[in-house]
Amino acid sequence: MMNIPNESIMDDAQWQALIREVAELFNNLTIMRGFQYYKQKHVGALKFNESQIVMAEVQGTDSYEVVLRMQDLSTSYCACPVNSPCKHMAAVLMSYAEQQGRPVPALVNAHASTALKQTSKPAGTSAGRAYSFGNATEREDTFENNNSLENQQYSEIKERATELSGMTIPEWHELFRASLKRLGTGTATTAYIQEAADELYAIKPKMCTAMDQLFELHVQLYLMRYCIPPARNSITHTPVYLSYPAQLAVDALQKGLESLLLQPLDLSGLQGTALEQVWARLDETAAYLRTEMLSETANMMFFTPIYPKLWLNWIVPRLQGKQAMLESELTALNELEENIVSSAGPTGAKDSTRTVGSVVSTASPNGSGGNQSYEGDKNHAARAIPNTSGMVRKVSVPLPLVLAQSWMYYHLEQDTAAWQKLVHGSSSYGIPPEHLLYFLHTLADAADWTRLGEWLVQLGPLLANRRNTPLQDYMQLWDIAIQHVPKAEQQMWDTLVSMLPHSKPAYEDAMHSRGQWRRWIDFQLSTGTEPLEFRVAVLQPIEKDAPELLLPFYHQAVERYIGHKNRDGYKAAVKLLKRLSKIYRKMKQEVQWEQFITTLAVRNSRLRALQEELRKGKLIP
Repeated sequence: MMNIPNESIMDDAQWQALIREVAELFNNLTIMRGFQYYKQKHVGALKFNESQIVMAEVQGTDSYEVVLRMQDLSTSYCACPVNSPCKHMAAVLMSYAEQQGRPVPALVNAHASTALKQTSKPAGTSAGRAYSFGNATEREDTFENNNSLENQQYSEIKERATELSGMTIPEWHELFRASLKRLGTGTATTAYIQEAADELYAIKPKMCTAMDQLFELHVQLYLMRYCIPPARNSITHTPVYLSYPAQLAVDALQKGLESLLLQPLDLSGLQGTALEQVWARLDETAAYLRTEMLSETANMMFFTPIYPKLWLNWIVPRLQGKQAMLESELTALNELEENIVSSAGPTGAKDSTRTVGSVVSTASPNGSGGNQSYEGDKNHAARAIPNTSGMVRKVSVPLPLVLAQSWMYYHLEQDTAAWQKLVHGSSSYGIPPEHLLYFLHTLADAADWTRLGEWLVQLGPLLANRRNTPLQDYMQLWDIAIQHVPKAEQQMWDTLVSMLPHSKPAYEDAMHSRGQWRRWIDFQLSTGTEPLEFRVAVLQPIEKDAPELLLPFYHQAVERYIGHKNRDGYKAAVKLLKRLSKIYRKMKQEVQWEQFITTLAVRNSRLRALQEELRKGKLIP
């Protein structure tokens, strides 16, 4: 009873009342989980105050504060997301009982002991709960039988789990499914997923570090699969979306997966069978992700982003120059594509145009394919193949498959093949930019600057074709590449020009940030841009460094504004004329300015409104 205030020490009656409260507030599964936390020393030091309140921190997935109000246990509190009597509270109660010198197993078996006591009471005498003797006995027998069966099954699961290293990934997931049976079916929420994760980690045996990492990966993959419904309703075929609680749970799992895959796979000290088992599980993990991502759409990609990270961070760095695994994976992906193509079936000889997955192809009579346009479907890429009659048809290929094939070509350094896949996978809306940028960031992280420049050239048009896609990230990567390979700058200019008009803001910013004033002015003149559209801060550096370049830009605009022959046009012209007067003075060409403004006023003397605005601006007397 060390550290317990006298007013918090329980007598026998209070102890029995606590056991009954535990039975009423906590289900048996929560009690068992709390017991695991108690045994694993997850409960921190207990603190007491004068109001019979017990406080402690419990280490679970996170650190949670527990406040137990012993006078009314139902008003107790835990900071975890469960919002009901939870395992953290149960664990603190058991630690509290230990410090009281009371038998912890009495709390663990609170349901059984309470049920037994109910059988000795006449019907109707229990406060709030009345069971007949027969019903109570039957209930207790059922409870004991179910509990015994559950414990036996759980022991078998834990025994089976000791062989995890030698089991296949599908067997892992089957074991996970069996382990979670006693948790019951729950709603996909952060709280439920946390409970399920705790349940799965409880069966994990002692394994090597790499197997521990793979176990953690598959716990999160399995739980994410639980949260995600099929991409489309099986009856209506309409898209299915995540609920808000499920989205929060998936977001947390994705963050965990990303953090995990950023850690190197630890194969240190492994050899022989142990090393072979890790590589077998990695191969099966790639196959699992390959299967899961194929049904995903561009709007709901959860497994697709994990696939490249697995290869990039865990598999490829450990291949030590052996390309067989990459080639084998690419073969598997290409076979999937062939299966999709062959299952689409032949098209009739009269079908000169066929739409598959909103991808339209117009075939010429000689089978050359004619002009092709990609419309709308951002979930699939279109592959053109000739049918038996010589006509060209399009078969829709899932976008995740295209991305996976591109990554394999990337790792095999077959860049041209990778680019071709990505180009074919881009519709009028394009591949989601984050997937394209990931290739580029990966090259930047690897400091492969020459190759980065080549990929920037190829992927730029795919990014530019997306509506409202900002190119800031893309341009920052160009800046980094040019710092290390200065000759790549000309590639950047050529690429930006080829991407016009989509690249106009990026092109202008690149010229402006590099002080390419003549190029910038020539571009504005060729596109008919109005000087007054720019903020003063944009034009000030040019006025300072190369004011003479602004003369044709301003002069042409003044003539356009006057040509509108309305008051607003005249006001705009006067604004620019004032700027021109400053530039002429700065260039010490006041005489030329006076000649110009006098000629302008005389030439437009019949425009009375313009004359008025010129006088208001003090440009003429």
